[in-house]
Amino acid sequence: MLDLAIVGCGPVGAMAANLAVGAGLTVAVLDRAPGVFDLPRAIHFDAHIMRILQQVGLAREMLPDLRVWRRSTFYGADGEPIRVHAWPTDRPYGWDPHYLFYQPSLETALRAPLVRSPLVDLRLGAEVVAVEQTDDHVSVTAQDLRTGESDVLSARYVIGADGAASFVRTGTGIPLVDGDFNEPWLVVDVRCARQPGPPDESEMFCDPARPATRVPGPGDHHRWEFMLLPGEDPADMQRPASVQALIAPWVGADEVEIIRASVYRFHSLIARTWRKGRVFLAGDAAHQTPPFLGQGLCHGIRDVHNLVTKLAAVRAGGPVEVLLDSYEAERRPHVERIIGMSVAAGREICVLDPVEAKQRDNRLRRAAMAGEQPRTTFQGMPPLTGGLFGVTPGAGELFPQPLLVDREGRSRMFDDAVPPGCVLVARSDAVPEITWCADRLGTAVVAVGDPVGDALFTRDMAIVDWFDRHGVRFAVVRPDRHVHGTTMSADEATAMLRTVCGYFPRLG
Repeated sequence: MLDLAIVGCGPVGAMAANLAVGAGLTVAVLDRAPGVFDLPRAIHFDAHIMRILQQVGLAREMLPDLRVWRRSTFYGADGEPIRVHAWPTDRPYGWDPHYLFYQPSLETALRAPLVRSPLVDLRLGAEVVAVEQTDDHVSVTAQDLRTGESDVLSARYVIGADGAASFVRTGTGIPLVDGDFNEPWLVVDVRCARQPGPPDESEMFCDPARPATRVPGPGDHHRWEFMLLPGEDPADMQRPASVQALIAPWVGADEVEIIRASVYRFHSLIARTWRKGRVFLAGDAAHQTPPFLGQGLCHGIRDVHNLVTKLAAVRAGGPVEVLLDSYEAERRPHVERIIGMSVAAGREICVLDPVEAKQRDNRLRRAAMAGEQPRTTFQGMPPLTGGLFGVTPGAGELFPQPLLVDREGRSRMFDDAVPPGCVLVARSDAVPEITWCADRLGTAVVAVGDPVGDALFTRDMAIVDWFDRHGVRFAVVRPDRHVHGTTMSADEATAMLRTVCGYFPRLG
């Protein structure tokens, strides 16, 4: 019997499979399409997603196909700036805060390791037509779309990563809850050798005559998005003449190759539950986010990173129900909060009344003059809450990724230097107080400050500042690199370390 069946081999499903293979799980991946969808859809991910790509060995491979996104400017009804988001140049998570990518390239990179792995049964052109649970496994029936033949495979767990129209979600009777945001936008992707705007900056035009945005993709890929106005016919707006008229302020018809022009509904939707027995939902199957913060794909990859880490912990002997129930308990509040932020941003952008738009512009300009800073980076994303996290300072945050140094003076990034599993990070003077417990539990130890014994250490001021800001001496970091909890006390750190190692026993 397989450990895991994943329905859907888009970026979320393919990432789930890569993470599962890294944890030593046996996996089947099923997708009705015979190959990678050759048109771009998602275009942005952040430093956290790059860090997960690093975990599966693909971050450096992807770098040449990415564009670093450094700035976003919002223009008001008068064409002048009303808000500027400038991402800082520091890289506390080891990578730039934001990247722009071409989705077919990402999917191709994610699938390549799956083809080579003996742990993966990759079934493309296979449509899932039934998902049936028993007490100890799930039976998945798939039909080969080329031959018409059906086959049944068995897995301990199933992840439905099969998109907004998820068969897994509908087949298990899980309804979607509408978040009351539904706006039609035309998305236009082109190839153009010339840069039609600042190369590392997106532009949002909050013009009540027609809200629009321009995003520079990697290489010669560029994207525009245009809000449809009341009464406009989506079919007419997708015609080449309509598209060329819309992008004419930036590029001429003879300068571009139109890759895609499609009308999408920017939705706010979330599944009523993300787990039904041994079946889990992830990505667009579980939630759909308006794109105004560029977090849709990021949500899905964070989902499967959280979930697969816990499925691996269950396989290693961790507490089954505690771990599996914590997936939605941790991820749902985070997704709901960011959906709320995205909806708020969308309502602000999609203003069609000129008087209301002028009031918005004046308000945002006053805020900028008063020094009020908009949320500008991934670092501003909320921490995870609930589930297995406590309420100590820093709990639920993604731990920074400094360079670590070993006894021989060699330096590597945090996630590359420490083994899979839990990590104890402590101020150098506190390390001896708890090393004995970490040794017994097989936990990696990182000293902040001076080297201590055989422990890896870092003098990175971002880590020193992190400990100072939270007022702690110890931090217990989970395998997914989120902070389980922090404390000043060696006794409390010992208890915390035993608890988290009980949840995540010796992964890898």
